Amino acid sequence: MRVALAQFIYESNTFNPELAEMSCFTERGVWLTEPAAIKTWAQATDTQLQRSVEVLAEAGHETVPVMVAVCGAPGGRLSAACHDALKSAFLDGLRGAGTLDAMVLHLHGAVAAEGIDDVEGDWLATVRQELGFTGPLVVSLDLHANVTAAMLEHADAITAYRTAPHEDFAETGERAAQLLLDLPESTTRTMAKIAALIPPISTHHEVGPFAEMLNRARDLQRPAGILDVSLFPVQPWLDVEGLGTSVVVTATDPAEGQRVAQQLAEGWYAQRFVWPTGLLAWDELQSRLEPRSDGPWLLVDTADATTGGSDGSSLAAVREFWPRRDNLAGTVLLWVVAPEMVSGDREVGAQVQLDLPDLTVTGELTFAGECQFRPRGKAYTGQLISCGRAQVVASGQLRVIFTERGCLCSDPAFYEAVGLDPEGALAVHVKSLLGWQAGFGVGPERGLYFDGPGMTSLNFARLSFTGARRELWPINPSPPNPISLWQSI
Repeated sequence: MRVALAQFIYESNTFNPELAEMSCFTERGVWLTEPAAIKTWAQATDTQLQRSVEVLAEAGHETVPVMVAVCGAPGGRLSAACHDALKSAFLDGLRGAGTLDAMVLHLHGAVAAEGIDDVEGDWLATVRQELGFTGPLVVSLDLHANVTAAMLEHADAITAYRTAPHEDFAETGERAAQLLLDLPESTTRTMAKIAALIPPISTHHEVGPFAEMLNRARDLQRPAGILDVSLFPVQPWLDVEGLGTSVVVTATDPAEGQRVAQQLAEGWYAQRFVWPTGLLAWDELQSRLEPRSDGPWLLVDTADATTGGSDGSSLAAVREFWPRRDNLAGTVLLWVVAPEMVSGDREVGAQVQLDLPDLTVTGELTFAGECQFRPRGKAYTGQLISCGRAQVVASGQLRVIFTERGCLCSDPAFYEAVGLDPEGALAVHVKSLLGWQAGFGVGPERGLYFDGPGMTSLNFARLSFTGARRELWPINPSPPNPISLWQSI
């Protein structure tokens, strides 16, 4: 059996008005279309694709990787030109791969482009309808996928990560490949769509309400005929058609698939009153900043998460800590994406003055250069990540990092790359909702959560959702149709 594989990872935040161009992949992420180059890259990184290749090769099958596109950081919709280039490369790779018997595609599931709300569904439909591919096709998706009928109609099986923060890329790749190897002649895909948006902070896989739902899903997957049960607490910052949280069941028995999907959806929706945000007022956050013996506090900037598609430009933390910079109980590391602040030719050791909106930052420049690092935590381990040019200004106990752009993960290696010691700090600023737990290897109890300006606010009602999205919980506390079912024919 000859199996084509691809990996396409990008997450859209439609509240971010800046369109993503190909440079997000070619200059700041990963962009590969040659099979040999893809295999070389995959062998050096923690990826879904690599483990799928290994499982299929161990079973005696030939693998043909056709494309890898991984963004440097999530953002707004893909521009039309960027989407066309990505899709053309994907289709050209499949056409040039020769005779194919099957496909395993590692996608994200929350990609929107100019004029297209459901990019993954569009690509899968093209594979079936334009390329005429009729063989088995298995798809893996991010937990934050906005699953659609188009995705389920054209894939024979769909599976998702089991961890949040995402730590199980290899395990997901193995499961997708094994699904292909074990796939029966026909499957039924059932989706229960829940009219609710869940704060990502409430979706940890080990503790809390989401962990309970994952355990229920594993129990319900055990009966014969249930091939996969996946839960999708959707990327909530998408103003697109069909937005919602989903339960997806791949089964051989349609009635059993519907029963499992309905049961899980009802239980999940019933949890909605215990989905906490954990947000703190600034006075309370400041009062908790006592030194710890086991490492730093993590200052979680929930509304400006670059891992969720915000641009990282919020100055909320800098404004709050600046007046207290000489009286803090330890070093506090803060981060702002501000390309205009890193463009000058300043020398390390110089005293600098940076005029920010409503704030002037003065201090010693302790770093100026490129910020590149390879994460050493449990997520994106070993992948080369760049934030472009960076400068660090020290004043009192504050160290303010300015970078040219944001990045996809939150890992201590980022701070070390600009000459700082995150492990020895009192507190470290992270523009990530859950990923910092994987990066720093800590639990949610180490986080101090605040909500300022940005495009990833957990106060969903303050965002400019339109149309049917205004009917989702908690924007509407009583959605008219809280659970709806869809099933493949």
